[in-house]
Amino acid sequence: MKKKKMKKSTLVCYLILAICALVVVVPFFWFITTSFDYVKSYSLRFPPKLIPEEFSTMNYRMALTNVPMFRYLVNTLKVVALSSVLNVFTATLSGYALSKGRFPGKAILLMVILSNMMVPFESKLMPMYEVIRSIGLSNTALGVVLPNVMTNAMYIFFVKMFCDGLPDDLYEAGIVDGASLFRIYGKIYLPLLKPIIATIVVLDSIYIWNDLLWPMIVMTQPSNYTVQIGLVLYNTGAGGLTHAGTALALSVISIIPLSLIYIFMQKYIVQSIAFSGMKQ
Repeated sequence: MKKKKMKKSTLVCYLILAICALVVVVPFFWFITTSFDYVKSYSLRFPPKLIPEEFSTMNYRMALTNVPMFRYLVNTLKVVALSSVLNVFTATLSGYALSKGRFPGKAILLMVILSNMMVPFESKLMPMYEVIRSIGLSNTALGVVLPNVMTNAMYIFFVKMFCDGLPDDLYEAGIVDGASLFRIYGKIYLPLLKPIIATIVVLDSIYIWNDLLWPMIVMTQPSNYTVQIGLVLYNTGAGGLTHAGTALALSVISIIPLSLIYIFMQKYIVQSIAFSGMKQ
């Protein structure tokens, strides 16, 4: 059999994608390898090199010695875990109710929830802080998480649209069997929501992990600082004079847990669900 020749347009498309991939991968590869380069000065080598000139773990030893990075990681993981659990519970329950529930004013309620996405975070900053402070949640993980959970309109919309694609026959079968609405949610629909739950966990983990402004306002005790606050403190310490290699090592350490979360959840995001092809 003769091999099919690749079309020129397909070849050009692959070439463009390969170039785009290199643009993304090469800086990240340099970022990782340079963190293992032994640099005596405070600044990085110039011109930059992809392969370390003198391989060493000195930057990581300095990072772990001078910065309480493990404490920052544990604090951030606590916030991420709490936020993910609360957002998954509230978003899936609300999205399920807005999709399969039958009550008057459902469309208006959805519009009110989505309208929250139009309000800039900065305009809500001071009122949210006053509420968190007045109920005694300053310097707590719940104080960092609660505003995000109460304004998770995007996650609710994701779940609502996902549930719209699931058969109503499942809901009606549960009603016929005498199951309560919450039992139908927990036993029938929640297991089918694994892909969207994984998506919410990944998106929320990225958002919480990279958030700096709100945790910096809520957390005022050094023992409660998150990763991003710790990185900022190091990069702005000592009059702005910091060791660039150590800063790179700290950044590499900070992204490891987030990368593991994404790698673990990726298979749930791309997997197909058993009943996705069911017809009404």
